[in-house]
Amino acid sequence: MARSGIKLWVRDVELFLFCPMVFYFSVVLGMETPKGYWADLGKDIQQDVESIISERFEIHAKEFEIESERLGVKGKVDFVIKDGRSFAPLEVKYSYSLKPWWKYSAVLYGILLEDTLGKPVKRCNLYLTESNEFKIIELTDENRKFVESAVRRCFEVLNGKTPKPSKSKSCKNCDFRFQCYEF
Repeated sequence: MARSGIKLWVRDVELFLFCPMVFYFSVVLGMETPKGYWADLGKDIQQDVESIISERFEIHAKEFEIESERLGVKGKVDFVIKDGRSFAPLEVKYSYSLKPWWKYSAVLYGILLEDTLGKPVKRCNLYLTESNEFKIIELTDENRKFVESAVRRCFEVLNGKTPKPSKSKSCKNCDFRFQCYEF
């Protein structure tokens, strides 16, 4: 799927799952949005919750780089934990509720971890800091197909296909809403 050595980051695919136009503007066209607050907050929170995570799971790695040559995607998962007899990714999110794009980016981390380690990964984990809740997402065939299809569509956009804008309640706060109106 990867062409000319192009590698997507999990974050790129997460942007696509959130909104294909955000992916198009930021990844394909290279338009930047202000960075800082949320990324910095995420790093601080990740350090704060490590003790909570270690009470429930055995932590094997932090900020672990993983990739799949097969998919052409790479990423850095917050934690790799021991989940029963196998390893699993664990992502920390500053939120009360699970967003659909986070669910599928967690599945993608699971696929990448599986490809990196060469061992099966059965589940992915998210820790929602504001509700102090662990969410477990099973790596089902259906979840895998959905995520791999999203990765293929990302590469289609990278290779020239323009995505269609869609309306959502997130549009009103989007950094690209004015550019999107032009489509």
